[in-house]
Amino acid sequence: MLNIQELTQKIGDYSGITADSRLVKKDFIFVAVKGLTSDGHEYISEAIKNGAKLVVGEKSPAEVIVDDSREALGVLASAFYKDPSNKLKVIGVTGTKGKTTTCYLIHHILTTLGKKAGLITSIVAKIGNREVDTGFHVTNPDAVALQKLLADMVEGRMEYAVIEVSSHGIDQKRIVGTKFDVGVLTNIAPEHLDYHKTFAEYKKVKMSFIGSCKYQVIAPKETDLNILPGKFNNLDIEGALGAVEKFGVSRESAISALKSFKLPEGRLEEIKNDLGIKIIIDFAHTPDSLEAVLTHLKAQTKGKLIAVFGCAGERDTRKRFQMGKISEKLADFSVFTAEDTRTENIHDILRKIGQGAKSVGGVEGNTFIKIPERGEAIAYALSKAQKGDTVALLGKGHEKSMAYGGYEHPWSEKEIVQNIVNSKDDISGVVLAAGKGSRMKCQSPKVLRGICGRPMIAFTLESLRKVGIKDIVAVVSFKKNLVMKEIGSAVKYAFQKNPKGGTADAAKAGYQEISNRSKILLIINGDDSAFYTPETIRKIIEIHKERERKLTFVSLMKENPTGLGRVIRGEDGLITKIVEEKDATSEEKEIKEVNDGLYVFDRKWFDDNIDKVKKGPQGEYYLVDLVKMAIDEGARMATYTLPNDDEWQGINTPEQLEEANKKMERRLNQNL
Repeated sequence: MLNIQELTQKIGDYSGITADSRLVKKDFIFVAVKGLTSDGHEYISEAIKNGAKLVVGEKSPAEVIVDDSREALGVLASAFYKDPSNKLKVIGVTGTKGKTTTCYLIHHILTTLGKKAGLITSIVAKIGNREVDTGFHVTNPDAVALQKLLADMVEGRMEYAVIEVSSHGIDQKRIVGTKFDVGVLTNIAPEHLDYHKTFAEYKKVKMSFIGSCKYQVIAPKETDLNILPGKFNNLDIEGALGAVEKFGVSRESAISALKSFKLPEGRLEEIKNDLGIKIIIDFAHTPDSLEAVLTHLKAQTKGKLIAVFGCAGERDTRKRFQMGKISEKLADFSVFTAEDTRTENIHDILRKIGQGAKSVGGVEGNTFIKIPERGEAIAYALSKAQKGDTVALLGKGHEKSMAYGGYEHPWSEKEIVQNIVNSKDDISGVVLAAGKGSRMKCQSPKVLRGICGRPMIAFTLESLRKVGIKDIVAVVSFKKNLVMKEIGSAVKYAFQKNPKGGTADAAKAGYQEISNRSKILLIINGDDSAFYTPETIRKIIEIHKERERKLTFVSLMKENPTGLGRVIRGEDGLITKIVEEKDATSEEKEIKEVNDGLYVFDRKWFDDNIDKVKKGPQGEYYLVDLVKMAIDEGARMATYTLPNDDEWQGINTPEQLEEANKKMERRLNQNL
C-alpha cells in the first residue's frame, strides 16, 4: 500500500485533489478530513461515485491510511502543484491585529521597487493584475486553494508571495506544504479563545509558525514613524520594513516606496459625504483593535465620537463585556449591533456588550443603545451625528457577507452607508407591521418570523434603505415592543389602535408620522415584501415620478391566488377596482391577477382621499379602495406588473414560511 511520500512521486497519475466530495471529478484524489462540524470519512462513497481514483484518510475505507489527513492534504496539494513555494520567496504575516495591513504594506513596497510579488489576504489574492476572491470570513484559503494560488504566482513569474496567516490556518494545517522564508508577528493578544480555549495555546500556535520560518521578524511595540494615521498602522509599517530588509531592501528605500501607499479596503476607510461628519469603516473586531481605533479617532474628532459595532456569534464570548467597556470609555455614544450572529441569539450578545458598558457608568438610551439590525444601527448613528462628529463603523470592514443562522447574506458596509448618506427627503416609506399572523401558530408578531436567520421585516427595511428612503415609519400594534426592540430607533413608529381596522387604517396611522418634506409616499406590507429587490422598488418609484401619477400599485399573475386581492379589469383591459378575496364573487375569485400590496402615492392626493375610505363589508378599511377612487375621479394611475413571483412571497402559514426559507436560500446561494 502506498504511503504519502510514495504517493507524491506518483501524483501525476491523478487529475486533481480535494477534501470536498462535491468537487471530486474523474481520477481525483479525495482526502477525507474530519472537520469541526462534519467528517469527510462519511462522504467517501460519494467521492468514489463522483470519480475519485484514490481515497486518503485516517481510517478505513480509505485506501491510503495516514495519521493526519490535514497534513496529508497539504503535502499532496503542494506536490500536485509542483511545490510552488520552493520557487518563490514567501513571507507569512501573523498576529492578532494588523495582519492584512502589514501584508499590503510589504506587497506595496516590493511592487513599487520593481519586484514581482503576489498577495494572499482575507480581502483578496493578487497575482499581477489579476484579483481572486478568497471567500467569506476566511484568512487562509484551504490547502488546495493556497497551493493553486502559489502555482499561479509561479506561472505569472512572481518572485515573492506575501501571505496572511491566521491561527486557525496554522492549527488546521492549511499552510502545510508551504515553505516560508520570513515570518512576521505583528502583535499578540487574547483572541479566538472559543477555538484555542486558552491564550497560552493561542500564543503557542502563533509562535509555532514564526519558529518554523527561516527568518523571524517581531514588530516593535513602539515607533517614531508617522507615515500612516494611527500608531497601530505605523507599528505595522515596522513589521513590513523588517520583512523586506531580510531580502536586502534598505529601510530608506522601503519608506520612500510607502509615500504612495493607501490603506486597504475597510481599514480606517473614510466615506466622503456632504453632511459635515467623518464616517470611518474599519475591521476592528477585538478589544485591542477597538481600543486602538477609538483612541486614534477620539484624538482626531472635534465633535462627538459615535461607535457602531458588535461581537460575532459562536466566537469568543469573553471579549463582549470588555469591548462594551472600552467603547463606553472612549466613545461619546455607542450603538451595539450585529456582527455575524450565526446561530446565537443577537439579544444575548448585545446584553453582554451592554453589561460591559454599564460596568463603567454607561446608561442605556443615554450613552449607548442596542439595535440588532446592523443597517438600522448605521442609519441611527448617522441620523444622530452632527457636523464635526465622527461615526466609526467597526468589525465588518471589507467583508462582503453577514452570517445569520447557517446562511451568508450579502453585505457591504460601504454600500449601506452611501445609500443612507445619499438618501432624499422627497419620499417617505410606511411599512405595515401590525399583523398578529394568527395562522402562523406563533406568539410573536408575524414580521419577526425568521427567513434564513433574519426577521422578515429586516429584508424590507434594507431594501428601502438601499433605494434611498431614509424617512421610514413602521406601523405596529400586536406586541409592538418586540417589533420596536428588533428594528431599533432609526425608524419612526405609528400605533394602529384597532389591529383589525384594515390596511387603510394602518396606512393612515403611518402617514401621520411621515416627514413634512415628503412629496411621495410608499406603502408596503412588512410580511410579504422580503423578496423585492431594491432595483424593482426603485423602478416602480421612477415610473411613478416620470409619469406624474397620483397612484402606482404593483400586481402579479399567480396560478394559485388564494387569499389575495384580485385585480378587476374591464373589457377594455383597464383596471376598474381591486377586491379582497373575502369580498370577491366566485367569478372574481377565478381571476389570476392579484394585488401585491405595494403602493406609491402622490402625498397630497393621499392626504385628500385617505379619509374618504369607507368601512368594508368585513368591518375593515381597505387601502385598495383608493384605487377605485382614483379610477372614478379620473386620477392618473399606473400599474407595475411583476414579471413573475420571484420578488413576492405571501407568508400567512407555517408552510408558506418554509417555502419562503427555501426560496431565500436559493437566492442567497445564487447571489453569493
